[in-house]
Amino acid sequence: MSSSDIFDVLNIKQKSKSPTNGHTSVLSSSAVSRAKPQVTGMQRELFNLLGENQPPVVIQSGSNFKEKMLSTSKPSPWSFVEFKANRFVTLRHWVKGSKELIGDEPKESAYSKFNQHLSIPSFTKEEYESFMNETGNQDFLENEKNLNDSHANERVDENKNNWPFEEIIYLFKLCEKYDLRWFLIFDRYNYNESRTLEDLKEKFYHICRNYFKVSNPSNPLLSSLNFSAEKEVERKKYLQRLLSRSAAEIAEEEALIVESKKFEMAAKRTLAERESLLRLLDSPHSDQTITQYLTSQGMSQLYNTLLTDKTRKRKHDPNIPENPWMKQQQQFAQHRQLQQMGVKKSDVKESSSPKKTKRQRQEIQTALKRKSESAYAEQLLRDFNSDERKALGVITHGEKLSPGVYLRSTKLSTFKPALQNKILAILQELSLPSRPVMPSHDIVERQEELLKKINTLIDLKKHVDKYEFGRSITK
Repeated sequence: MSSSDIFDVLNIKQKSKSPTNGHTSVLSSSAVSRAKPQVTGMQRELFNLLGENQPPVVIQSGSNFKEKMLSTSKPSPWSFVEFKANRFVTLRHWVKGSKELIGDEPKESAYSKFNQHLSIPSFTKEEYESFMNETGNQDFLENEKNLNDSHANERVDENKNNWPFEEIIYLFKLCEKYDLRWFLIFDRYNYNESRTLEDLKEKFYHICRNYFKVSNPSNPLLSSLNFSAEKEVERKKYLQRLLSRSAAEIAEEEALIVESKKFEMAAKRTLAERESLLRLLDSPHSDQTITQYLTSQGMSQLYNTLLTDKTRKRKHDPNIPENPWMKQQQQFAQHRQLQQMGVKKSDVKESSSPKKTKRQRQEIQTALKRKSESAYAEQLLRDFNSDERKALGVITHGEKLSPGVYLRSTKLSTFKPALQNKILAILQELSLPSRPVMPSHDIVERQEELLKKINTLIDLKKHVDKYEFGRSITK
């Protein structure tokens, strides 16, 4: 098979070998390339893939700029007119409308309603003298008493207390102009150069307090109009000393704070030890030593002697004072005997019933014994309230205790691993440890209550999330 047959099968036109045809084809291809317009709206590579075929979408070359907005209505004019910012200043701004409609007179600014000022009291010279004389006698007596008590400042500067009425009016006008911005007032104050900022404040609040005492005695602002220049100067000096401390002084103060906390903790520890010592001193004394009871053999011997002493019958000696605990024990023993007699009678009546196994009888005896022991403890502690029980350290256990010594923290409730991780995360958010540092009886009870509440909250949250998810699905 020749190459021409292969080109025919693939539908490929062969290039002409004659030079004239080749030259004409180059010219025609260049003419076509020059005639191609620049296409927008489609990538160049994608357009070249089309080849000689016509594109399925008509591509039009358009401008990337926004078209001009066509409006039939005439644009409204804007005027550059004057307005009053305040009574002293006149400014200009652009306003929609022609000058004929707006007018030539400057109008107030639309934002003038937000320009609010403080209401400073105003008065005449006669009013000032009247309310200052009415309240001046009482203030004079108070000042005399303070001067007699403190012998540090015996002479008062006359120029400081000499305030003419014109200077007071000047001060009140500045306060009204700058809305009690005291640093601006002090900076603009040019009437008397010897006045300090504290003097201006003290005089202003003193006059206002006297003014409201006469005009409105029930005004709640009277309590907030007390100002002392001496205390203000003291406060500024203290703040200046506080800010001018060196790093060594700051470290020394922090060390002193730590030491004071240590002393407080030591004092609390000493008080606790003193209370425990007083409780020990209140207990009855014994002449015998306890060294023989420190071993397990001595403890068992003491237990046996106590049991034999309990069962031994003794003659009642009227000279020996009666022990209230023993009296309660005897009363409970009598009550228990009566109950046992009633149980025996009921057992005789129920003898006709089928016989129970040995294991069932042992379980019944254990339950009765446990019930009698708890009832005996409750009988003994019936006359003691909760505070006395807490002071004596007496605790009644309703549940069955495991034999041997155990840590109270090991009896805390545990949960499933997934739930336990959630509870631990909540405790970590509350800055609480997973196990209490000092697991006393009260702390363990509170820990149990907290764990139960957290478990309940987690369960409630799970149900709420489930309910909200169901509602979102139904919507």
